Amino acid sequence: MSAAARPAPKPRAPRASRPAARAAAPRASRPAAPDSPLSGWRRWLWVGVLVFAVMIGLPLAHALFGEVVALLGGTFLLGLLIGRWTAPRR
Repeated sequence: MSAAARPAPKPRAPRASRPAARAAAPRASRPAAPDSPLSGWRRWLWVGVLVFAVMIGLPLAHALFGEVVALLGGTFLLGLLIGRWTAPRR
């Protein structure tokens, strides 16, 4: 099919103009975020939670649900937690 055989495109009607955008409202200033989301004593609290989940939660899940569910659940939860802990803060 050559370019000469194509019909000419139909002209479009002009779009209705949008209303003018409002100026952005000034944001309230927040205190500076710490260097890390896991800084100070909170870091060790989350380390304790992770150790507890691995030492108690995985064997318990293995006993109740079986090996496959325990491994898949542990992998999913560990990935979720590590992803949330290392995600950049806004």
